[in-house]
Amino acid sequence: MHTTAQLDHRPTHPDWERSGSVLLSRHLGADRVAALATQAHQQIDTAVPYSPDEVGPHRDGSFTSPVRYGLLPAGPLLTQLAHDASLLRAVRESTGLPGLVPRGCSVAVYRYGDFHGLHTDAAEVKVTVCVALTADLPPLWWAPSLRDAAPEALAGVVADSGFWPECAHFERLEHPLTDGGVHALAGSRVPHWRTPFTGEEPGLLASITYAQASPSGS
Repeated sequence: MHTTAQLDHRPTHPDWERSGSVLLSRHLGADRVAALATQAHQQIDTAVPYSPDEVGPHRDGSFTSPVRYGLLPAGPLLTQLAHDASLLRAVRESTGLPGLVPRGCSVAVYRYGDFHGLHTDAAEVKVTVCVALTADLPPLWWAPSLRDAAPEALAGVVADSGFWPECAHFERLEHPLTDGGVHALAGSRVPHWRTPFTGEEPGLLASITYAQASPSGS
């Protein structure tokens, strides 16, 4: 019988230990990012509006606040990237989670005024990889000081500072300018948000989520 430990941790990148985020610079190459962007632009008219407005916890313990953007299902190139062995290996090594497996992928389409309020990702998502497909995305605000905060505490932050607080003790994660770099993020543990988009042309952000493989045996 072979069993994979659900919480098997290995040495990690120091940025992951410190803040729950790590930048894998130029990992994909600009040409591959350009191909992903082209495919997303070809599908952009099929984006489905996504705009839930509730504030509070989900059943799994994650936290949500209002959000507004369009959502594209993954095209063939993004699906292929989600199962790319080189990217998966880099994400596993940088996070110290060798049991990660792809869970899903999509492209967010930000138009003028779109935003994503303070939230945490679904509890089963251990790592989210973000790939900027356009160069004008606003920064992702990142709050490692609130890592693993209870939903009640996050509701208090929203009540005091709004859906996208901007404070000196929070971090701004600038997206690589479509140069092939990707961010690996512990989004289920670290609250994050994106301020309203101000670009004239749509902003595109691809995301791949990874879960921990379930124990298996026979």
